[in-house]
Amino acid sequence: MRLVDRVWAPRKLLIIVVAISFVCFFGIAYRRTLPLPASINDVDLQNLRDSIPSYFKYDKSDCSVTKETEHAAEETFNSTYTHARGIYANGYETSYVPGTEDVFLMVKTGATVLWQRFPIHIATTLPQLPHFAVYSDAPDVVAGIPVIDILADTKPETKESDQFETWRQQQALIAEHANIEISQAGITGGWQLDKYKNIPMVAHGYKTYPTAKWYIFMDADTYILWPNMMRWLSTLNPDDMLYMGSVTYLGGVTPFVHGGSGVVMSGALIRKTFGQEPELAGQYESYSKHHCCGDHIISHAFRDRGVIPVLTGDGYPFVAWRFQGGYHGDLQAEPPITVRFSKLNWCEEIVTFHHLTAHDIEKIYEFEQKFPRDQPILFKDVYHEFVMPYLRGDRQNNWDNVADIREYSKDNEKQKDSQNTAYESYESCSNACDKWEDCMMFRYRPGYCGLSDEIRLGKKHEDGDNSFSSFWRLDRIRNVRTSSGCDPIDALPEEGEFFRQQTKA
Repeated sequence: MRLVDRVWAPRKLLIIVVAISFVCFFGIAYRRTLPLPASINDVDLQNLRDSIPSYFKYDKSDCSVTKETEHAAEETFNSTYTHARGIYANGYETSYVPGTEDVFLMVKTGATVLWQRFPIHIATTLPQLPHFAVYSDAPDVVAGIPVIDILADTKPETKESDQFETWRQQQALIAEHANIEISQAGITGGWQLDKYKNIPMVAHGYKTYPTAKWYIFMDADTYILWPNMMRWLSTLNPDDMLYMGSVTYLGGVTPFVHGGSGVVMSGALIRKTFGQEPELAGQYESYSKHHCCGDHIISHAFRDRGVIPVLTGDGYPFVAWRFQGGYHGDLQAEPPITVRFSKLNWCEEIVTFHHLTAHDIEKIYEFEQKFPRDQPILFKDVYHEFVMPYLRGDRQNNWDNVADIREYSKDNEKQKDSQNTAYESYESCSNACDKWEDCMMFRYRPGYCGLSDEIRLGKKHEDGDNSFSSFWRLDRIRNVRTSSGCDPIDALPEEGEFFRQQTKA
């Protein structure tokens, strides 16, 4: 090497190093001048860290845990709960729906169904909003997302009760480090634990994000249409005492909001209750032992403090049909195949579905992606996608369309006295539907006839010689569409398009 090269080479290296350092220094300085989203600053990360299941925690004095492991655990934890930096922990890009920065979502599930119900939400629900937590009756982790055992702090005397036998079995399995999924361990009775979760879950949600405008909880077999949800919430005042959803009744008398259909609570309500009573999380364990259902129990806690569910029609806060049961009061959210479509809700917005499989959630998510976020999804849109192509104008055997508004049975002595013979034959059932001018469909099996003024698809049903046969009055359904004012019937394929396509193929 020439002398000049030996002299110049170190200088070139020095210049490159200085240049890189200069760029990095000013890049970091500029980055620190950028503020984090305001909502992130409101989230209490310490409370989140405290809620990590015990086997996620570690002793810093343990030399087996390196600094790299410690840092990775904290980054994963923060990104799963407050993943507002653009990339979700499992690699999915986030695409937050406007307004969700003010929402804290609580997803409730159970250890025996966790892996069947929750993972699909990682790619569908969770990338749409920045703040959430997942609650169960045993600690776990899914794709880096901590699953909180919300029953861990239950009072000792409650844990010793017969209703906590399932919880104790699950804890023993975890303590033994058994390499088996809880769902495969033959442990049953998770439904008895479920009713204890709602109140401590909401208490944890408040501690995690005490300044949220809206607190929402749902089951893991529920799906929320977030653009529709946030469009509606943008018209409401979170400073009002609001407790909303699909209202049903305990014993036909006491109203409460059905948890599986989704429950929306205003920030004002949660701060007035859980915010002012830190001990509230454990106050209703004894009550829970003798009563059914966590959604009823939290409603009871609100009622004790003077707050009842919102019962509303068209007036503020405009709950209407959004939860599928807003007007009827005793109906719950359903999957698309059993949603109750009628002339009353045809042009109304819909926000939740329930009793869904993972496949159902994926289909609804893909359907939702067809719509611009500023365009509401109405009941009629769900009908077009999931029902209309599969309705046929002839008798469909081995199919149950769930017609149940008027039911006639040979085993019903009262109806025998009234001389109603709709249950005697398929033709008799069909005639009964013809005579009821609002009848949109019927189903028949020997000894039974069901009529409905609603439209539902239902599903295949075979039961030996008692198989259901179903029929839809397509002429009356099209009259509903034509008269709705929001469904231009000539612009879309008619009912039965799926079967016509099959014939062409």
